[in-house]
Amino acid sequence: MSRAFYDVAMPKVVDADERRQALADAAARVIAHAGLGGANLRDVAAEAGLTTGALTHYFADKRELLIFTLQASLERRRASHPRPSTDDALNDLGVLLDGVLPISDASRLHWMVTIAFASQAAGDPELAGVQQDAYRAFRRSVTDLVARGVAQGRLPAQLDAVTEAEALIALADGIAVQALFDPASWPAERQRQHLHRALAALRGS
Repeated sequence: MSRAFYDVAMPKVVDADERRQALADAAARVIAHAGLGGANLRDVAAEAGLTTGALTHYFADKRELLIFTLQASLERRRASHPRPSTDDALNDLGVLLDGVLPISDASRLHWMVTIAFASQAAGDPELAGVQQDAYRAFRRSVTDLVARGVAQGRLPAQLDAVTEAEALIALADGIAVQALFDPASWPAERQRQHLHRALAALRGS
């Protein structure tokens, strides 16, 4: 029997994890332009190039898909964080906070998904818990870098790492939200200037 027969007859093996991630990516794009209410299974499946029936093979319902989409977006953001160096915590801190800003397509998409879910989380303990865990983990990362900066002599010894980390995250989030909804007033360079000004002030505290 010819090789061509096998090429046609043998079904392609689909990696379930890859397919779930692809569906989450499609859901994120739909959420970004239609919101959570507009993210129905039919449109998400179409965005991914699949049928609704194929989608329900990987997610039982819309809620399961949405929870996975939020978790996947947060995990992708965590995976993009730079690995800390051993000798320049202040540089690592700047790179980490810079990654919060919506200055790339991926970052803007993440912010649109985050804001859409934040509006829903007020009345949904499960969604609120996912967001809370993500912020706590991020706050630990920033706090650790501030503390390392102090230990390395790059930042003043009297700084309280937790307080400064909270202030830096609040600033980065505030810049990001303004830039997301008023991009003409907040180009990438202006976003970075405000963030780096705060880091410079921290060095001189």
